[in-house]
Amino acid sequence: MKNVIVTGSNGFIGSSLIKKLIEKGTRVVAVDITFHGNRLPDSNLITRIESGVNTSLVERLPVIEYDSFYHFAWKGVNGADKADPTVQLSNIQMAVDCANICKRLNVKKFLCAGTVAENVAFSLSHLKKTTGGMMYGVAKHACRIILEDYCKNIAQQFVWMQFSNIYGVGNKTGNLVSYTLGELMAGKEAAFGPALQPYDFIYVDDLIEAVYRLGFKETNKPFYYIGSGNPRVLKDYLIRIGELVGCADKVGIGVREDDGVKYTMDMFDNSNLVSTIGEYASIDFDKGIDKTINWLKNSLML
Repeated sequence: MKNVIVTGSNGFIGSSLIKKLIEKGTRVVAVDITFHGNRLPDSNLITRIESGVNTSLVERLPVIEYDSFYHFAWKGVNGADKADPTVQLSNIQMAVDCANICKRLNVKKFLCAGTVAENVAFSLSHLKKTTGGMMYGVAKHACRIILEDYCKNIAQQFVWMQFSNIYGVGNKTGNLVSYTLGELMAGKEAAFGPALQPYDFIYVDDLIEAVYRLGFKETNKPFYYIGSGNPRVLKDYLIRIGELVGCADKVGIGVREDDGVKYTMDMFDNSNLVSTIGEYASIDFDKGIDKTINWLKNSLML
């Protein structure tokens, strides 16, 4: 790839991908609402645009030939906004605006970040009560369906990349591994439900390798799940994290009530992705967690 656009470029995933892209000599137009606490390296291959993401963004983008447009920007990933339907609906509009920008600039491929949390949508009919954070997963699921329909309608090549739960060096998002390590390394109990569901985690470098390849490889499907290829029961993952930290007794399985969301092993099937881009996952769970623990320890010493 010669030229790409990346929204949410100063976030954990966006900045990680950009580092990969410039290593490969790809020119990047990096878009984010702010570059405060800049995660991006200094490089003449990066053009920074500090902006929100809507249709007016197209006027600020260099008019060149783009191979791919990676859309990672999403408001309300954490905190109260995660449960706010108004905020989540605005994210869907933002993604549609990106599709329109792609069409106007003749971008070859539009790639959008999804999440395994989308699968909450398949449990909704069985739930009497939901947690606030489920709105995020429902919105992502709705966004995927709307984008697939719209991009087919306007003849824009589109790929929805459904991310597994990501962990690794640089991750301070508060997601499952980030929360677990943060609590355990602070000497606190990490509290969970029964954790009997199948689940999957992927190290950030492996995820970025897959995301990078999807940008230039020929893709014949609008949806790819990006995971480790080795899902297991969530409880086993959590206990192993506790063992690697050295305090498995503080992994509080069953402390919280089951949220009722059901996952199945087929939700974590990455065979379509592997057949399209080849094997991409090279860091096993123990090694990835060890690397993350060492990074966190070093961060605490600074």
